[in-house]
Amino acid sequence: MAESDEQYDALGAVYERAKHIPTGLAERATLLSAVGDLRGKSVLDVACGTGFYARLFHDLGAVKVVGVDSAGEMIGYARYVEGREPRGITYEQHDATTLPVLGAFDVVTAVWLLGYADDEPALDTMIGNLVANLAPGGRLVVLVPNPEPDWDLYAQYGRYGYQITATGPMNLKQPVVVHVLGDPPFDFDSFYWERGAFDGALTRAGLRDVTRQPVVTPDDDESWDALRQCPSFGVFTAVRDSA
Repeated sequence: MAESDEQYDALGAVYERAKHIPTGLAERATLLSAVGDLRGKSVLDVACGTGFYARLFHDLGAVKVVGVDSAGEMIGYARYVEGREPRGITYEQHDATTLPVLGAFDVVTAVWLLGYADDEPALDTMIGNLVANLAPGGRLVVLVPNPEPDWDLYAQYGRYGYQITATGPMNLKQPVVVHVLGDPPFDFDSFYWERGAFDGALTRAGLRDVTRQPVVTPDDDESWDALRQCPSFGVFTAVRDSA
């Protein structure tokens, strides 16, 4: 195996591990429930990272999948996997704040993207760019940090594979550090926004049927109770008018 292949494999092993810890399994189940039946549909996955969800969307029947991310190393890894396991997925490097119109897609997804907006105008810009890529009647699905966090419950989150620690006060958004457990552990920064920020922005964008989707867990075991009560994420869906 070439050195670059080894580097890409190592990159994927680290970043995609968060998709396989318990909270990642609940994230996946909730997101896939929200996107619905993808058979015969086109999907744009913005902030696609390593292409984890883009590949799932294809495998669930989407006939066209385009992944976009601002990070070159993520797009490089996604293209590496596409070359090794061809699915016909296209990957492009774009920042969500300047995302061009790449097509009219039946479904547009953005996983963990919107929480990184610099401020409310930047949030509106990101969402406007997502909407511009939706076909009339298309569905937008965004996964964001939970706008109703319970920090006492988050103290129990080690059982779900990571820990969340607030590192500053709430001022429209609150900075946190997410510590992913395992070998090796790793940290990343995130931001928890005020309640109403995300659904308000979706409404301002002219979308209809703005809905927060219920949490879905892999099974009904009581070990998921704390996560069901207060997940680390929230999934919102909205629809672009057909007219």
